[in-house]
Amino acid sequence: MHRRTFLSALAAATAARPQSRRPPNVLLLLYDKCRTDFIGCYPHAPGETPQTPHLDELAATGVRFDHAYTPQALCGPARASMLTGLYPHAHGVRRNVYPAPAGKLNTNFQEVIVDPFRDPRFRLWDNFVYQLNNAGYATGCVGKWHLGPANPGLFDTFKGFNSLLRHWVGEPHRSAYRPDVETDEGIRFIEANAGRPWFLYQSYYAPHEPLDPPKDWAARFAGKPHADYHATVANLDWNAGRLFDTLRKRNLLDDTLIIFTADHGRTWIERPGSAEHIAMSYEEVARVPLIVRYPARLPKPRVWNSGVNLAAVAPTILDACGISLAQGQTGSGLTPTIHAASLFDTLSGSDDWRDPVILQNIPQKGIDGSLYDERAIRTARHKLILRKFDVRPEMRPGELYDIQADPGEAMNLYAKEPKLVAQLAGQLEGWGTRTRDDVAVELARFARSGAIG
Repeated sequence: MHRRTFLSALAAATAARPQSRRPPNVLLLLYDKCRTDFIGCYPHAPGETPQTPHLDELAATGVRFDHAYTPQALCGPARASMLTGLYPHAHGVRRNVYPAPAGKLNTNFQEVIVDPFRDPRFRLWDNFVYQLNNAGYATGCVGKWHLGPANPGLFDTFKGFNSLLRHWVGEPHRSAYRPDVETDEGIRFIEANAGRPWFLYQSYYAPHEPLDPPKDWAARFAGKPHADYHATVANLDWNAGRLFDTLRKRNLLDDTLIIFTADHGRTWIERPGSAEHIAMSYEEVARVPLIVRYPARLPKPRVWNSGVNLAAVAPTILDACGISLAQGQTGSGLTPTIHAASLFDTLSGSDDWRDPVILQNIPQKGIDGSLYDERAIRTARHKLILRKFDVRPEMRPGELYDIQADPGEAMNLYAKEPKLVAQLAGQLEGWGTRTRDDVAVELARFARSGAIG
C-alpha cells in the first residue's frame, strides 16, 4: 500500500469511529525462537502436547493469524521491523547487535555496537514507541530488547537487556526464574499506570536456548518429545496468564490491545545455512504465531488464513491508538515510509491471500563454502527462495516448494517449474522495486531471465 494512501485511510478511519474515553492500552507480548506449532491453538504434529491455555483463550476471543511471517528470522532484525514497520534492508539492522564481542557468526555484527539508535547506518527513530511516548503514553520495556543494552530514550520504565542473559538470575533451580521475575515487573508497570494509557513491551528470552525450565514444569512433559521446550513454553503461558489476570482485576482487559507473537521460530532438522536452527525462510523458522485481541475493533473471534508480516505490528498499534506517523507540513516529504498496513485494514478485506509475503535472510554459515543474501516470496500455495552468493558472482539454482502438497519443503520444484518461477520472481521484483530492495530486484530478474540454473 502506498504510504500516503495508508495515512489518508488511517486518518479517515480514526475520524469516523467513535472516540472512547481514552486511547487503548497496548500489551506487546513477545517470545523468542518460538515455533507456531508449540502454541496449543495452532495445528501441531502428532505426539506433541502443547499446554498453553491462556494463549488459547486469547485466540478464542481474538484473531488468530495462521500464516504470519517474520521479515527476517533473526532476533534483532525482526524486532527492528516490528518497531519501525520497515523491512531489514531499509532499517539496516541485518544482523544482531551486541555491546561486546559475541562470536563470529555471520548473523552478528562483528564490531561492538552499544547504541544502534545513534548509529547513522540504521533507521530506527521513526518507530511506534517514540510516537506513543510523545502522545502521552506511559511506555515500559521488560525483558529481552536486542536493540542495545540500555534505554534508547523511548521508555519511561526500562527493565530490559540486549540479549544473552541466562534464564535463571543466579544458580539454576536455586534462584529466581527470570521469566517469573520479568512478569512481576510487567505487573508492577501495569498497576502503576492503570490510570493512564500505557504501552508495555513484555519480551521473554525463552524459549531460546539454553533450555532449563523449572523442575516442576519439566516434570509435566517428562519422557515426551522436546520436553524442555514444551515446559518452557508452558511456563511462559502461565506467566502470560498472570498478566491477563492483572488486566481483568483492573478492568483493563477489554480496553487493551494485546498482540502476541515471536521474533522467529526454529527447525528441528538440519537445514542449509544455519548453525542455530534459525535465519532461514523455511516454514518452521519463518512462520510465527500471531494473536491479536482488541474487542473495540475486533468484536468477533476469527481465524485469518492469508499471509501477513510482523512489519505490520507498528502500523497496527498506531492505528488502534489513533496516532499518525505524519511529520512536517503537508507535502514536505518528511513523513516516513513503511512497508506494511495496519492489520485492522487487512482484516477489513477479503481473506484470499492476494498479496504475497516477502522474507529476507542472511545465513549463519555458508552453503558450499559461500555466504549469501536471501530473498523468498510466499504465496497461498508456493514459496520461492533465491540466494545471491558471495564467493562466485553468478547466481545458483533457487528453491521452489508447493507448500500445500509438501508442507515440509522437502521436494525442490525449481528446475521443473520455470514458468512458475518466472511468475513468482515477477511479483518479487515488483515488491523490490516499490520498497527499493535492490537485492530482491536483482535476484528476481536473474530468475525471470533463466540465468539461474
